[in-house]
Amino acid sequence: MQVKKYDEHERPYLEICEGYKIRIEYEEVTAEYKEKAEIELRETPENVSKGLEELRELLMVDENKSFIHKFLEYFYIAADEHLFVPYERDDFLLKYLRPTKFYAKSAYDLMNRYYKFKIKYPKYCDNVMPNTVKRPFEHNTVNFQPKRDQHGRRILILSGAKDWTPEKFSLNELFRAIQVALELAMLEPMTQINGCIVIFDMTGITFSQLQYCSIPFALMLLEWIQHCAPLRLKAFHVVHNPSFFNMIFKFLKPFLGHKMKNRIFFHRNNMKRLLKHVSPDCLRPNFGGHMPCEEVDGKLLSDLFDECVEEFEVLNCYGYKEDKKSMKIPNIVQVTKGSTAKYVLVKDVIDGAENKTPEIPLNL
Repeated sequence: MQVKKYDEHERPYLEICEGYKIRIEYEEVTAEYKEKAEIELRETPENVSKGLEELRELLMVDENKSFIHKFLEYFYIAADEHLFVPYERDDFLLKYLRPTKFYAKSAYDLMNRYYKFKIKYPKYCDNVMPNTVKRPFEHNTVNFQPKRDQHGRRILILSGAKDWTPEKFSLNELFRAIQVALELAMLEPMTQINGCIVIFDMTGITFSQLQYCSIPFALMLLEWIQHCAPLRLKAFHVVHNPSFFNMIFKFLKPFLGHKMKNRIFFHRNNMKRLLKHVSPDCLRPNFGGHMPCEEVDGKLLSDLFDECVEEFEVLNCYGYKEDKKSMKIPNIVQVTKGSTAKYVLVKDVIDGAENKTPEIPLNL
């Protein structure tokens, strides 16, 4: 029986079956994956130190700016005075340095694209919160495998669309749910180093359903995943794909970069082809694997992500601010237990209600 539990740090996780669980893995990686990071990402102590230093220099306010700029620098205002990010936090900067192999300028450009995308598409990106996108998880349209693949990569499953209608949930809500899942994955050092793969199960999808997915929406998705998300997407596997989807893909193919074209695989109903890429130990029987546990309960996964609201309250504080004069500097603190989040937003006390007492204030 699947159940939500709490670990010794009072952080929640899902126990799917014996030996299989889903949790947000904040801890640093083992020696094996540190070696992999050094080989694939140039992650040596020297490059890490240099990358962090150079990225901070790109983000920090120039010393020759006015006093008000220096004052705002103290509160994490970046060189573009409208960009608000916590550039003193190593873990935040590493999220952008790892997918760009510790080249600071590339990480800086990625960060800017990421936050400018949010400005460009506010309909899809404003105030993304797990408690507002429950339905795609509850319908098992967005889900995780409880085990990483043989390369340590997260496995995101997109499926359950055979009976989907816009009345159940919109494409807007679906994309926001995908953002929630991948934002949490991007917080994990293990995922930052190894990346993730997606399995898109098109079982039962009809042409009329795909008509709801407009060309602008599809191009927006491609822009986000190829150019804006600080994520190493290592493979995108499509299974049970109908023939009409292959025709649609031909239209989208010119908008794919060379790297992405080489990472998309179509398997139709042939799971043996999928198993050439993903170990059967990491997949359930419906994908040709022999992982001995059932599909993750979508409602429980939604409940787990609901406990990550504090993490998203902090993440939503960052980005481009159109009017810096009206911007209220948030009070963000670090916690070590009692919260899924590593950092929480301290809110004003209302009607005598007490907020969670922070354990470690950030050194602002």
